[in-house]
Order: sequence, then structure tokens, then C-alpha cells
Amino acid sequence: MQEAKRLHAHIVASGLHQQELYLRKLITLYAVPNSSSLTNSRLLFDRIEHPSTFIYNTMIRAYAASSDPYQALHLYTQMRRHGPPLDNYTFPFLLKACSSLSDLTKGEEIHCQAFKHGFDSNIFVQNSLIYFYGSNGRIKTARRVFDEMGIRDVATWTTLVTCYASFCPIESARRVFDKMPNRSVVSFSAMIAGYVRRSMFKEALELFSEMLTLKMEPNDSTIMSVIGACANLGALDMGRWIYLYIFQRKGNNNQFDSRITTALIDMFFKCGSIKTAVKVFEGAKEKYVGEWTAMISGLAMHGLGEQLIEAFEHMVGSGVRPNGITFVSLLSGCTHSGLVNEGLCYFDRMKRDFGIEPTIEHFGCVVDLLGRAGLIDQAMQFIWEMPIEANAAIWGALLNACRVYKNVEVGEVAARWLINDEPWNGAIYMALLGLYREAGRWDEVDKVKGEMKKVGCRKSPGCSLIEVNGACYEFVVGDKSHLCAVEVCLNLSKIILEFKENKYILQDPKL
Repeated sequence: MQEAKRLHAHIVASGLHQQELYLRKLITLYAVPNSSSLTNSRLLFDRIEHPSTFIYNTMIRAYAASSDPYQALHLYTQMRRHGPPLDNYTFPFLLKACSSLSDLTKGEEIHCQAFKHGFDSNIFVQNSLIYFYGSNGRIKTARRVFDEMGIRDVATWTTLVTCYASFCPIESARRVFDKMPNRSVVSFSAMIAGYVRRSMFKEALELFSEMLTLKMEPNDSTIMSVIGACANLGALDMGRWIYLYIFQRKGNNNQFDSRITTALIDMFFKCGSIKTAVKVFEGAKEKYVGEWTAMISGLAMHGLGEQLIEAFEHMVGSGVRPNGITFVSLLSGCTHSGLVNEGLCYFDRMKRDFGIEPTIEHFGCVVDLLGRAGLIDQAMQFIWEMPIEANAAIWGALLNACRVYKNVEVGEVAARWLINDEPWNGAIYMALLGLYREAGRWDEVDKVKGEMKKVGCRKSPGCSLIEVNGACYEFVVGDKSHLCAVEVCLNLSKIILEFKENKYILQDPKL
């Protein structure tokens, strides 16, 4: 950007600042790569006597992608009144601004203007219309634009897949995807991302494997989605493959994208590979708040309290400022490590030292911190004194603590609040049943069972996942649909029988 400013000064000094060739280059240089330099671009634009269509479009494009897309619409109004003619590139940028603003009325007006100027049959405009309507939930209208198109390209199909994956049953998106005459990496990325958003991680990895068999090279978007799927499935083998793939693609001397580094750290921690997570973190040449937060969160989930506190203090000492998410991870780590005093101290430091207002998540962490330590009454007092109303997560944390420490009175208060909020949630009733059973209050147990029958709720079946040779298999309680279900059950029965026999032998005083 400093080079751009020096070049700009040289152009002005040379008297070339009104020539179209130089203006195009300068405005594009200022506006497109970095929206933070839009102020310089706008100052330059406002000094142009007669901006061309290209220059108007460049500014509209930059504003559409910025945090102030309204400016794109203002420039469009100015362009219509005093500027050069519109072209087929003007409308896609305007529709993008309307999508960012979720302004259906203005978008429909832009659609009419495109029709009026004869650009409604242009494929770039039509693709933008599909995205505009689809991203605002108007799937039928988006589909009508798609159906009326004479020519469709890969971007057309991909845009429709993205819209369906966001607002329709995922099966609808997959049907569109399967009908595509040609697919690109972006097409696969859109479908994989749709699966991940719907927590269909196994399907996401299966489609990713299909993409690799077609010799397609994943882009950063694909990689981010796949890393998320691996983290949720605990698919360590696939996660390691992704890491090696990125490493080979970028090279040892190239810095990974910060988002990818953060996602890799999170994934390896969730897959239980602490050493690899630390290796990725230490290999990052630049460590931003995302990388530090992922590191602290990972240490927290593994109960490494002393290490996460050391990491937090190192982060602050290095000049990186923590955010609210960092403190959620930090407080959670203190909770799982039993560091009550340290957790309360950091909660106080949030606002005092870093100016971060506590949110419901931070209050929930403190309740969980106190509850797990057995300080039930203190946790209850904290809830009453909170400046915001407690939510289901907070009452749920308190109920779990009451089960562990057999505090029936406070547990009843938490459970009744939760049941009133979610009367269909079987897990709440099961927790209350456990509380009453352990206290020997069998009359209350029968009452809770009666309530469950009345509302027709039942406990959701548990499930487990296992990765074998890079493929993930899910097993749900009572599900016998797997081809090897009978064999698995027989082997488990043998293992349980052997365990019981060995336990009996070990307990025999003669042995």
C-alpha cells in the first residue's frame, strides 16, 4: 500500500491523474485487494470529473464486499443520474450488495433494472440473481431463474447447490449436485460444506474421498470443511492426511492461512493427538488470537490446567490481546482442572484488565466451575446475582453438579426450570430420575416417569464412532442395520464374558 501511495503521488505530480488508464489501475489497486483502503479509493474517485463505467463498477464491487455495502447502492444511484451507461458487470456487484444487506425490495428493483436494460439473460447477472434470491431464502424464485436460463455453466449449478444446502433439506441439494453435467472443486466444496453445516460429517468425508478419486485438488474452503468434519468424527487418520497434504502444498517455508492453522490445532486436540496439535501451533510463524485460543481450548478439553494458564500468560506477554472466546476456553479449562480460585480470578480480570464484558457463556463457565467443585450454594447465589437471566446451559450445568453431589433441593429447582423450558427433552427427566434414585425418593421417581409418558418424551439413544482404515463407522444403541452387527455383538459378548471371568479369578483370595 505504501508503494501504491508513492505511485499515486508520482502520477499526480506528472499531471496524469485524470487519464483513464492510470485511474483504472490506481482505483483497482486501492479498492479491490483491501477494503480497508477504500477511503483512499473514494477520495480519488470523487476527484474524477467523468468516471467511466469500469471505474464505477470497481468502486461498487469494492463497497459490495466491504462492511458498508449501502455505499454501493448510493454509487449506483449516482451512476444512473449523472454517470456513464450501466453494463452487465454492474448488476452482479449490486446484487451482491443487496445479498449482504438482505434487502429483498432493493434486490428486486435491481432485477427489474437489469431486465429493463436487457441484461436479464446475461449468465453473470442470472447467476447473481440465483444467489441473491437463494441467500435470502427465496428458493422458489431462485429455482425459477435457474429453470428459465438458456445456458448454464458450472457456477450456475454450484450457486443453486449452495442455496439448497443452506435453506432446504440437504437431500435436495444433493439431488441438484448429482444432476450437474460438470463439477468443479467449488461445486464439491459447496456440497461438503452443506453436509458439515448439517452435522453430517461422515457424508462430508465420503464426498471428499470421491472428489480425490477424480484427481481434483481441494481449495482452502474444502480443507476447512474437511478439517471440521474430522474434528467432529475424531477421524485422526484423515486429519493427518490433510495436514501432510497442506504441508506439501504450501511447503515448509510458507505460512499456512491463519484459519487453517487454527482449525488444524483444534482438530488434532479433538482427535486426542496433543503432540501434533502442539507441533502445528509451534510451527506457526505468526500466532494470532485464533491460534492462541485454539491452543488454550485444546489444553482445556484435556484438563491440562497448568499448561493452559501458562499459555494464556505467554499469549498476553507476547502482546496478543485475548477476546471473549479466549476467556470461555480459559474458564472452561480451569473448570475441568479444578482450578476454582484461578478461574474466579480470570473472570474478574476479563473486564478489569481487558475491557471484555462477560456474556452468558462466561457466566455459565463460572457456574460450572463452582458446581463441579461442589460449591452448589455459591453457584446458586451467583446465578441469582447475575445481571442477565440464566439460560438452559447454566441450569443444566447446575443440575449435573447436583447429581454428582446429591443436592436434591437445588437439583429440583434446576430441573424444573429446564423441564418448563424444554418439556420434550428426555435427558432432563433422566437426570432428575437419577437424582431421585440416588436419594431413595421412589415416589418422586414414579411421578417423573408419569410426566415422561404424559409428554411422550424418551431418552435419545447413545452412539459411538470408530475410525478403521480411514473410514468412520457409527454405532447407535439398538441399531442392527450394519452388515457386521451380529458379529460385533458376538465378539463383544465374548469380551464381556472373559472380563467377568478374569475379574472373578482376580478376586479369588487363593489366587
